[in-house]
Amino acid sequence: MALIDDVKAVCDRLAPVGWRDLLLNVTGGRLDIVKPTNAALKTELTKTLTVIDRTVAGFTDFSLSGTKAIKAGFPADSLLYHALASPNVTTGLSGFPTLKEIETVENYVFGIQPPTLGSLKTKAGLTGSQRLSVVLFAYEYRPARDTCTKRQADMVFSRTGVSRVGTRPARYDAQTRGFQAQVADDPFAFRVCPARFAAFLAVQKKGSDITVMRARSGDTTRDFWVPIHKLFNGTECLAGLDLKVELSAFHYNDKIRRTRAGTLRMTRVPATAPFQFSTGIAELSTDVLLGEGIVMPVPHPRLVEPATVNGRLLTYRVPSGQKAFAALEPGAVSGVDGSEIRPAPAYVHARTQVRNGVLIDLNNDPARPDVNDTVSTGNYRALHYVDFTGDGQISAIVPALIGKPEVAPSMVPCYSLVGAPDFFTSAGQRELFESVPDDFWGVPPVPLCDTRLPANLQMPGNRFSAAEKTISAVVPLVGPAPTGVTIPQSFDADRHSCLPDDCAGVFAPGWDVSTDRMRVSGAQVQHLAAYGLGSPFPEDAKLCAALSTFWPAVAPDASRAMSPNTGNPGLRATVAPLTDEEIGQVGALPWDGVVGPKVSTFNGVEFLDCEKFLHVDYVKNALEGRFTPRLTTQVSSEEYQLRMQAIAKCYSIVGDDRNLRFVVSFRKVSAGDPELQRAQIDTSTVLAGEVYRIDMILGGEETEQPHPSDFRRSLLPIQDRQVFLVGPRTDTALRKRPNQAVWSRV
Repeated sequence: MALIDDVKAVCDRLAPVGWRDLLLNVTGGRLDIVKPTNAALKTELTKTLTVIDRTVAGFTDFSLSGTKAIKAGFPADSLLYHALASPNVTTGLSGFPTLKEIETVENYVFGIQPPTLGSLKTKAGLTGSQRLSVVLFAYEYRPARDTCTKRQADMVFSRTGVSRVGTRPARYDAQTRGFQAQVADDPFAFRVCPARFAAFLAVQKKGSDITVMRARSGDTTRDFWVPIHKLFNGTECLAGLDLKVELSAFHYNDKIRRTRAGTLRMTRVPATAPFQFSTGIAELSTDVLLGEGIVMPVPHPRLVEPATVNGRLLTYRVPSGQKAFAALEPGAVSGVDGSEIRPAPAYVHARTQVRNGVLIDLNNDPARPDVNDTVSTGNYRALHYVDFTGDGQISAIVPALIGKPEVAPSMVPCYSLVGAPDFFTSAGQRELFESVPDDFWGVPPVPLCDTRLPANLQMPGNRFSAAEKTISAVVPLVGPAPTGVTIPQSFDADRHSCLPDDCAGVFAPGWDVSTDRMRVSGAQVQHLAAYGLGSPFPEDAKLCAALSTFWPAVAPDASRAMSPNTGNPGLRATVAPLTDEEIGQVGALPWDGVVGPKVSTFNGVEFLDCEKFLHVDYVKNALEGRFTPRLTTQVSSEEYQLRMQAIAKCYSIVGDDRNLRFVVSFRKVSAGDPELQRAQIDTSTVLAGEVYRIDMILGGEETEQPHPSDFRRSLLPIQDRQVFLVGPRTDTALRKRPNQAVWSRV
């Protein structure tokens, strides 16, 4: 079947649910996707459109050079493709395209005039014996604000794709043109979120010749693979050739093997499950509605599971002399960029003792109330846990291109990460980093796209090059720069993103990926690797969350949800506060299963009553299904930024080191809130825009006291209590202390 047949089927299905009227409206009646024949539709889609109304919602960021419904080889200049693929195009529509239907039109853009290999060489600027290469990319079509140039909606690509684990199958939301993590009828379930890959003919370009997203120092002389033409099945992809693109995926998890072989110095650790395994992580989807190249994580009933071998629990002897955090913590070596080099997991769960086949939860053992001391003393058998994260490669074989003089003989695989859940799918790492001052973070939220390291060179069957240090960069399609000079209006896409600018970097040790090193040609080469993260991942996630959102936009800021005893007070105070609802002080949906602090009275004195940091066990909470993405995934990048601005305003007012402050309550208030109205009357001030109520005490780690009846909890004296009402959009704050009758503007 010809591509135009499939395109016509797409148009015929969508026309009656608003798409015909929408495109007629945008083009002043000049584009009608309802035609009686394929030939008539092709003529309609390739004619020049003299009117395109870019004031219509969703089309404000359509390419200024786009004048056709389909422009051969240029998705961003193709009005029909933009309309179907952009998450901003929703108004007046009662139905939306499947991912397969978007892929159909996408392939038609590249195949409506099948190019020759020679013409693609010319387009790529290659001469003589220079060759194109078959290269794998992860990719998305995005609104202008999230592209490399920010001048138009466009395709963006990376040689690294990121999918995320979960407990339920994926759900594609056609309206947002993307995948969602939530499950409507179960707030404690996580849907897996896949990544989309495809093979392209590509060429290497210097950073000085392309617009790299967030270009780094030295990029002008670095080589970046840049796609030029998508490869897909059939005779319409390349002139004179009948293509069959055969994709394959490999992923593996090496955490337990490396823990035992490296950290525990065990010998003869087999490269078999659960020590090292390559099944049950992620596979290529066979769902026809999703199209080709979808790498789908395998859903599991729980995010983590006890590790077993032949039906028996897998344990290890905990050595004595461990560091803090009540976990096995292997040492790290500092990389050239300051990141931690982790040849084994950064933190290994050590709080489930196994004695004569019986599981003992050391967090709740009254005979040994100091769990950190118990783990540090060691010399007991602890249970290994397994998670289903990993990394790997996506490869392709295109038999019709083998032996072609214009194409290099070696295929270039793509790096694939299967990461932990993203609790902020509506807020992006890059967006926060670009909008919030560096000096406010404990560790700046550098996105993974900024990293300049090769992929995992120690992967079984590795085919990655140690020289390719731009594998996590985000790049555009080869072609002319956008004609626009201003940034058009566009809106953030409320969906999972599979590209590295929406992922965490690798500082210490990372949320999505870590680093290791190996000797290559006599020199130590640092590289990306997933096995350096926590085993299982919630063990590391707890520390990341407790250290004031160590990885913003993926790890929530849990620093006000438990006692401040993290062993690292320099990174302690909340930076991006969660609301009372999000930590369970109100309602029943704490994001991590840890109910936030409450005010309790002992001997006539009020204290803030918190769960003790060292006794909070994220692995146990994951086993019990207590994590939930329900509330955090509703937080947009803008909301995230406003929260940070609000808390920063408070810190600037109190004047003390912010790490001495503890947030008792944080919530958004409505304009009709009686307390807000009273405060505005007292101060003759109107707080415009969003308003946040922040209840704060003096409560650093040094003020922590033991709980009189529960060794798993801590008390913080309520000192210097101050309540703020903050309007971050106008940088205005009102304050009231308990001994004050009226509010004051500060």
